[in-house]
Amino acid sequence: METEIPVRDIMTRPVITAEADLDILSAAKKMGKANVGSLIIVSSDKPAGILTERDLVKKVIAQGADPRNLKAAEIMSSPVVSIEPDASLREAAALMLRSGVKRLPVISNGKLVGIITDTDLVSGSSLGLNEILSDLLEMHRESIHFEQPRGMVRGICEVCGQLSDALENVNGELLCWSCRDGNR
Repeated sequence: METEIPVRDIMTRPVITAEADLDILSAAKKMGKANVGSLIIVSSDKPAGILTERDLVKKVIAQGADPRNLKAAEIMSSPVVSIEPDASLREAAALMLRSGVKRLPVISNGKLVGIITDTDLVSGSSLGLNEILSDLLEMHRESIHFEQPRGMVRGICEVCGQLSDALENVNGELLCWSCRDGNR
């Protein structure tokens, strides 16, 4: 019988947060400095929304908006779809699929305690999540609306095991950008 791994065992902590009144330029810099793809936007120490790279692209860059004149609260995705730390990875994956989100803040007693992403779930793929992970990969495939550069492949990096949209063949191995940079 398969063991159900709880979300708390693989969630990332601490979570990078920002206040709702932070301007988008500062928020983007904070994301870059922390090397994360999202910020949980808090108001009165409670999660109010999530600001993702996709929000930045679709709601700021593509609209030609000035990121200095927009606040996180204006473009964040809200309400936040979240999960409890005792929920299983299977439950997290199913919630992501149902909600169409790739990141779930982990909330315990109303307090933000971590975050789990779709790539975190890939690390648990050996735990019997193959069917749900296949669905998650399909969800990603459907969300891409542009041509990928030639030579780039989507899949699992053969060195670090992480899901990547930009694998390249290096000496017979498919590597993500991070592992390629380490091998050069």
